[in-house]
Amino acid sequence: MHSTEQSLCGSFLRNWSDDRQVVNMAFENTLVSVIVPVYRTENYLEQCVDSLLKQTYSKLEIILVDDGSPDGSPALCDWFAAQHENVRVIHKQNEGAAFARKSGLDAAAGEYVLFLDGDDWLDSDAISECMETAIRDSADCVMFGYVREYPGKSILNPLFDQDYTWDALQSEERVHRRIVGQMGQELRQPHRIDNLSSFCMRLLRTDRAREGKFISERIIGTSEDTIFNLYALDGCRISYINRCFYHYRKTDTSMIMSHKPDLADKWDVMYGEIETYINGSGKTEMYRTPFLNRLACGMIGLGLNEVGSSESLGKKAAKIRHILNKPLYREAFRQLDITPCGLKWKVSFLLCKARAAFLLTILLQIMNYLRSRVAA
Repeated sequence: MHSTEQSLCGSFLRNWSDDRQVVNMAFENTLVSVIVPVYRTENYLEQCVDSLLKQTYSKLEIILVDDGSPDGSPALCDWFAAQHENVRVIHKQNEGAAFARKSGLDAAAGEYVLFLDGDDWLDSDAISECMETAIRDSADCVMFGYVREYPGKSILNPLFDQDYTWDALQSEERVHRRIVGQMGQELRQPHRIDNLSSFCMRLLRTDRAREGKFISERIIGTSEDTIFNLYALDGCRISYINRCFYHYRKTDTSMIMSHKPDLADKWDVMYGEIETYINGSGKTEMYRTPFLNRLACGMIGLGLNEVGSSESLGKKAAKIRHILNKPLYREAFRQLDITPCGLKWKVSFLLCKARAAFLLTILLQIMNYLRSRVAA
């Protein structure tokens, strides 16, 4: 080897070694705060906290936020804090999961933060892998997949098909715009519309997380995580690890399928929050179509909620007709391209487009029955 080649090779190896040392130092010295909202999770909290105490990444603070839980969870939180010096507890008046997370975030000392629900758990290498990726890629956010954990059955849910690292512009299209709603071939799977919206399944720089907007699920019904992420992930550089580190417990099907009489009104508030973000972001032209597609896809969830009530078929149809006749829903279905959708979705959306509320109610009644049979 010529002396010039040796010099270049030696310089490369020294630079690589120096870069690796910087990564290792950052990896070893960066505190991560894990925030766990706790409410009625007495039976599951030990598994949740144990999965954090066994993390291979050691620079952790675990913040348990007791949201005024009426069961034995508060005492369990205090016990964990007494046993482990990196566990902190916040006891607060019950306000819902969103504000429990905000209380934890306000108290967090870590440079990065991760949210974990009190009845779920993480693989032991989850935070270590995320931190290594965050430091290597200079990522503001590291996302990963999850496992739906049913009694006796686990279903993997990767978010994408391989590892990715995107710059801010690519992240806007691949993740941020998707949080608003789907477009094109993404509409082949309308049921995955909120797949990227969770508070969980991601490690976030704390300063980015504090840009998020917290709004109570009691005001908007669901999707408080969508509102948070629209603000928190705006302009982020995002990486994705194609592993399912997060275990999402799915046991309480009665809660999922129970009728919520004010859900449509709350979703109107939620859609208003999304519109407020879009109109103030300068992205109206880019985000208007996915937003309307979100509205259209959400109609099926609203319809299933309405047919879950104990009212007569005629009254259910009248409520669904009332929703379909709202100007924003009429606009959403007028522009919706159903070409990519599967047969079940095409039929549902065609009935919505035609505002054929009675036929749609019958179809949704059948779907709701089949869904309850699968969950049983």
